[in-house]
Amino acid sequence: MVKQTQQINFRYTVQPGRGLKASEYVPLDGIISSVCFHFPPGVMGWVQVAFGHGSKQIMPISGFLQLDDATPVFPTAEIIHRNEDIWVVIQNTDGINPHTISVIATMDWD
Repeated sequence: MVKQTQQINFRYTVQPGRGLKASEYVPLDGIISSVCFHFPPGVMGWVQVAFGHGSKQIMPISGFLQLDDATPVFPTAEIIHRNEDIWVVIQNTDGINPHTISVIATMDWD
């Protein structure tokens, strides 16, 4: 059977002093094979990001990532199930500027 890959892109501009949680449902049983975070230049640690599925936070395991001008990709083999939600939490602690952050989850199915 041919393996299928799908990416879900969470890309949001978060206003100063605000936060959000966004989620998408997974269409099939499979694995999350990687999670990519993009922090553009100028974020300077003002934005905190976490990623998970269901009730489990997986990136980072606890707390939040806070980077500047970085695009780390974290490989994983996290099992996910059909109709489970994958989610991202983004908090902008900058009191002046909005910031746009992207999180891309790559999922594989048989």
